[in-house]
Amino acid sequence: MAVTEVLQSLGSFEFKLSGSVPREVLDSIGYFGHVAILPGRVDTVQAGDNALTAARYVGVVRKKKISSGDGSEFGDDVTLGGVGVAFWLGDDDSDRGKGAIYEVPQTFTNQTFANTVRALLPTAVTEGTLYSVAGTFSNTFQFVTPRSAVQYVCDTMSTTNVPVSWRVNGNGSLDAGPESSLYVTNPTCVVVRKGFGEDVSMRALEGAMDVDQDVEDFSTRVVLLAEGEGATTATGSADISGVLNPYKDLHGNPLVLTRLVSESETSTANAGVRAQLQLNRFTGTRDALTLSADDYDVHGTFNVGDYIWVYDPDAGLVDVNNEIIFRGERLNPMKLQVHETSWSITNGYSVGYRDRNGTWFDLTDYVDFETDADSRITVGEFSRTLSVSSGESVGTRPNADTSTPASGSWVTPFEVVNYQDDLGFTRSRVLLAWNAPLNTDGTTVLDGDHYEIQVRVDTDAIYPQSWSSISATVWNSLNTWDQPFTPALSAWQTFYAAWGESTYFLNDLATGVGYDVRIRLVDTAGNIGDWTQTTFVTSQDNIPPSTPAPPTVAGSRIAVQVTHQLGKATGGTYNLEQDLHHLEVHVDYEPYFAPSQATLKGTVIANQGTLTAQIPAVVTVPVEETSARYVRVIAVDRAGNKSLPSDAASASALLIDDAHISDLTVSKVTAGEITADWIIGARIKTADTGPRVELNNEGLQAFNAAGTQTVDIDSATGDVTIAGTFRSTTDNLGAVEIGQGDDVGTIRFYAPDGSTYARIFSLDDPTSSGASADIKVVSSPDGTGVVSFTGHLSDRWVAGRLTIEDGIYTYKGGGFYANNSRALMQYDVDTSPGAGSRNNVEVTSGYSIIGANRGLSNEAYLMCKTDGWTLQHGKFNMDSRGFGRIDMNVGGGVPGSSTVTGLGTAGDSFLGFATPITTVPGSGASSVTGASVSSVSSTGLIVWLNRNGTITNTGVYWAHVGWL
Repeated sequence: MAVTEVLQSLGSFEFKLSGSVPREVLDSIGYFGHVAILPGRVDTVQAGDNALTAARYVGVVRKKKISSGDGSEFGDDVTLGGVGVAFWLGDDDSDRGKGAIYEVPQTFTNQTFANTVRALLPTAVTEGTLYSVAGTFSNTFQFVTPRSAVQYVCDTMSTTNVPVSWRVNGNGSLDAGPESSLYVTNPTCVVVRKGFGEDVSMRALEGAMDVDQDVEDFSTRVVLLAEGEGATTATGSADISGVLNPYKDLHGNPLVLTRLVSESETSTANAGVRAQLQLNRFTGTRDALTLSADDYDVHGTFNVGDYIWVYDPDAGLVDVNNEIIFRGERLNPMKLQVHETSWSITNGYSVGYRDRNGTWFDLTDYVDFETDADSRITVGEFSRTLSVSSGESVGTRPNADTSTPASGSWVTPFEVVNYQDDLGFTRSRVLLAWNAPLNTDGTTVLDGDHYEIQVRVDTDAIYPQSWSSISATVWNSLNTWDQPFTPALSAWQTFYAAWGESTYFLNDLATGVGYDVRIRLVDTAGNIGDWTQTTFVTSQDNIPPSTPAPPTVAGSRIAVQVTHQLGKATGGTYNLEQDLHHLEVHVDYEPYFAPSQATLKGTVIANQGTLTAQIPAVVTVPVEETSARYVRVIAVDRAGNKSLPSDAASASALLIDDAHISDLTVSKVTAGEITADWIIGARIKTADTGPRVELNNEGLQAFNAAGTQTVDIDSATGDVTIAGTFRSTTDNLGAVEIGQGDDVGTIRFYAPDGSTYARIFSLDDPTSSGASADIKVVSSPDGTGVVSFTGHLSDRWVAGRLTIEDGIYTYKGGGFYANNSRALMQYDVDTSPGAGSRNNVEVTSGYSIIGANRGLSNEAYLMCKTDGWTLQHGKFNMDSRGFGRIDMNVGGGVPGSSTVTGLGTAGDSFLGFATPITTVPGSGASSVTGASVSSVSSTGLIVWLNRNGTITNTGVYWAHVGWL
């Protein structure tokens, strides 16, 4: 395990951790975190992000392996691995397309090197030091990684004398510019096969060297295909200098090897420069030196990208243009760049881990360091790839393909076969066949790529609409011609067939269903032909179910019960096909009978649900025999296909005990009992005559011993008729009773004591023609109880406390009576019919009366008539009036007076009146000439009388009245 650094590439690292690493440290190591390897002992937690710049190497964790090793403790074998920080600029070219891809074109026109590189940097890489490079850059980048784009800019702006390069530092910053600004171009190290050691300004490394040279990539000319296509493709070319081509062919001609390079992102202006750049890579031998240095730690001597001297005369590594003095010896070494180094992580290094949140963990104490080992150094290596930074393959840029495939043609009819899938359902398979199309211009298709085949259910076949079937649809929703109404189409399903094929199987199609199918050709340039469409119908399901196993049979005198566990005759249970629909049950008296319509005794449902739930099929078929019978079953699928009959199973006539009976038809059940959740029958009755109960579709009826119906519950209307008494409890304690004894239409409400009750009953005989019932509330249980309320009759409405005897209403106390001619409010003292004192108020259409003792000799009343008269009958007395008579001796024409006192008449104002009692008033010698009153007050008045003639004793009537 070691660290491998590669120039302008990702490289790799890998090291192990010991089993003593704490769990919290191990859990903190996540993917895309960073590992820093520093020389010496450094506390990376204390150093923090400064360790990124001080580290010899910084890598990105992309691999973590944890195993228990020998099981002694968790994490005996923990391996971390990954790549260098150049990863953030873009992944390897072999994984092109992974990284911060430029999806939007990045266009540059006459931009400086620094501005161009700065604009190409992704967010994961910051700007470091961007050195000045002569010239400007113009080009467009799209769909490439930043690493590819930066490499392209450096290659394009490089010259032979001033090569341009880039590097990503440990802190994620990018440096770019001339190699002399980035690396050591004046070597301070020499690699020799012999004579290693130190000189004043030079260090020599000793080790085993492998030298590899070849001319496999040698080229004399490069033609570069730049932007554009077809005839508009921009090109650039470069030719080798004659002095660099010492080689000849078999006939002595100068060697000619032309290389084609495709770079579609290269602009026309850069085509020549890029061609020369590519040629420079292949104008000499490929020199590769691999050195395994005994000095395993070459850090500080050189880094990847630095130039070193390499001298090995035996291997031809000599350049007379170079001369150095090493330990007093003159050497002519070659100057080569270090492309790759591989070195071990040995004791003396510090290792730290930085998680994605920037938190550092020191792993030094847990690293399983390697022992001292040689360092491997590769210099002078050039890539052999035939692709450039853009990743495009070398080759010609053809003209655009403008040919378009025409429509093909189907070869019909298609072959259709049915099969059963793994679940036992019958499906259809169709072999589509077609003829290859030509191009639309009539030429033969030579660049076909693939066929597109689309299938969907044909709704015209499934829904052949008729006018009657869409009678509820409005006219505006209908089509003008063809079908009046077209249902919604289903989505197309797409399949693909390779160019050159002429058939294709469509599987898993429903049987007996129409399908639309269409096909078109797509060529390699993406040109698409027109659809060719047709319709086909799959064949109906014609695969019968497997032969079922024999059933299990239980027999009785009246029926046979058949149970089948839906298994095949070949063995197993519940393994018949999933498209099973039902079983036919055939019964006969011979064991090898042929099933027919005459032997069919019944069917039983058996389908996918019963198969999945493993529910046996059970059916009872009526067979009224006592001899042995034989039963065979036939499986029938959804399409009506029938299997061969099963072997026969026999049953003798036995009583059916504890059996599951699905259907039972009998004329009589003579013994035992029936226990069921439900019983279905035309009618159920307890007897044909006498007292009985019957239940039928009309409802529930009950009859007495004489056959008279006493109860009727009508199923249609819900009406209930009961001829007897309805009682809400078995005793009278708080009961409600309807129809007590001979009281027709009586409802009794019993008190909690069971004896006292109130009742509502019909007075009149409901059987009498023309009679109308009334409703009474009776307050006592005897027949002479008091009526406290009576309802509406045909000619009267009465309310009050009444008794009724012989049809005559007698008021018990106060009451109210009304009919069509009068209204009466009355109080009766005597309850005997037709007698007693009655005080009442009576109103008719002609008068209103307030009276007392009506009908008796001492009757008194006040009558107000509609003709305006008011009549009073009986004695009259009131506190606001006084009457009386006095006798006075007056005569001779001289008035006389008499005082009346002690009256106490009520009122606010008072009047008095006087009338003489005489046979000769007003004329003659002794006539009365006047009578009057004066001094009228509440206590009395003065009566005056005047009479002619002699003084005579004369009587006078007076009246004294007070009012408010």
